[in-house]
Amino acid sequence: MEWIFRELVENSDDIYVVVDKNYHIRYISSVVRKYGADPLSLLGKNIFDFVEKEKADLWRQCLSSDTDKKIFEAGLCLASDEPTYFDVTAYRIRQDDEDGGQVLQLHNVTPYTKKTQELLSSNKQLDQVIYKTTHDLRAPVMSALGLLTLAEQAPEPQRLEYLALIRRSLNKLNAFIEDMHQFYRTGKMAIQHQLISWEAVIREELDNHRMTYHPDKVSIEVHIHQPVEFCSDLMRVKTILTNLLTNAIKYADVRKPKHFIRIDVEVTEKQAVLKVADNGIGIEQQYHERIFDMFFRATTQAQGSGLGLFILRDTVERLKGKIELESVPGKGSTFIVYLPNQKCQAGEMVEDTRAGSRSFS
Repeated sequence: MEWIFRELVENSDDIYVVVDKNYHIRYISSVVRKYGADPLSLLGKNIFDFVEKEKADLWRQCLSSDTDKKIFEAGLCLASDEPTYFDVTAYRIRQDDEDGGQVLQLHNVTPYTKKTQELLSSNKQLDQVIYKTTHDLRAPVMSALGLLTLAEQAPEPQRLEYLALIRRSLNKLNAFIEDMHQFYRTGKMAIQHQLISWEAVIREELDNHRMTYHPDKVSIEVHIHQPVEFCSDLMRVKTILTNLLTNAIKYADVRKPKHFIRIDVEVTEKQAVLKVADNGIGIEQQYHERIFDMFFRATTQAQGSGLGLFILRDTVERLKGKIELESVPGKGSTFIVYLPNQKCQAGEMVEDTRAGSRSFS
């Protein structure tokens, strides 16, 4: 009968694990190879070596209960730092067994769990967006309406001042709407694979920002090394550059005689590394993680929606990249973005890149 059991277990898509009373693995089915793990290398190890730390107490509580059958969900990091989520059914081995172990049946539910997590995150973001939108749309509208009433009753010199204030309120409203549009667009559009010239993209984005800073007060240098083709989503790459440039310009240190921004791009077969450094006001260490939260603003020096850096990180993650921050208050900030070099498919390619190294300012 033992061979029948082994045939059933070894041909199942579920992972079967036998652990002793101290939770050391005595047997694990070979299907675990699908997850990048060698079953023989796992023998003798403690099952808790692979359990997500924040779920370890739940595992212990469930496995140590007196019931003969337990069902719970948990994540296991079998061959990487990325957890795989399983529905775990634990059966207690008969009580007269001297080892007093358990048989665990692990059924992969990762797609369902990740989709649930995405829905919960989306619902939380939606609540934040609705609250923030109603607040930030109402304020400039009410301000403009109030100023309009005053302008209608004011003499000519004061009327021009009120009109200038109305324009400021409407510009603020327009900027917020544009941020919301960018947030919606980057989240909804399918990811495209296109050949990208970093020189062309950066020149275009710098042209778009010409009216947002005074060239006599801001120095911008660009250094690009692109010896190979780079493929990614053009619209989202532009979104990343726009938000990095806007952030660097917006948070310039007015106490310094000259503000500089340096853009470096290094492209390899594997990835593109984009660095945007400035000598602006910098960011306190305690805010380094929070600045990427939706609507969070670490300073009141400049007005904004608090969406820019959230959109930045969200866009980078959608491209399967990562972002790092180095910043010292009073000295400046450097954002480092790593974007994988995607493989372009037939029919998806656009204008070819111009390989080589270039610098301009």
